[in-house]
Amino acid sequence: MRHSTRNLLLVACLLFVFVPSLEAAGATKEAAEYHTVVKLIESYYHVKHRGVPMLANLSLKTAKVLSADVRKAMRFGDFKLAIFEDQDFTTRDGFIEFHRLLRQTLEPDWSTLLAVRGRDEGQTYTFVKDAGERYKVLIVVIAERDGTVLEVDLNREEFVKLLKDPEQETKNINDEATRAANEDN
Repeated sequence: MRHSTRNLLLVACLLFVFVPSLEAAGATKEAAEYHTVVKLIESYYHVKHRGVPMLANLSLKTAKVLSADVRKAMRFGDFKLAIFEDQDFTTRDGFIEFHRLLRQTLEPDWSTLLAVRGRDEGQTYTFVKDAGERYKVLIVVIAERDGTVLEVDLNREEFVKLLKDPEQETKNINDEATRAANEDN
């Protein structure tokens, strides 16, 4: 009897130690996907991004927790945002090649929802991934001089809106996150 209790305690301790690290590894993989996309843009176009400062991101998350009005105004949960300002995205002409590299980076976990490419409109790519109760949405927008990479968590209601009008909702989500990040700077 004592051996089985000791073994049970040993298994419980091992689970306590290793399960959180396995969950962290999953979260690290998801964060790695976002960072890999940012690095792909930097290397492909030879540009540098600026992220949302940690203090601004923390204050936005705190406001979302404390204020019901802010929670209602923000249509999404946690987000990661990289901003490319005053950069030259005209150095490479390979819209199709860039999209291929982007898909290759994100597959098989992410599915392409929207891909708009053109000289006048720039490039907009929206990828989605089912994350249980929520959906992860990764939006990449590249214009002639500016760009953003945004990853957000959407609830089912907001995700349905995105499916109804992907082009407009992609723009709305990107604008909202960029505006929120700029207000905190």
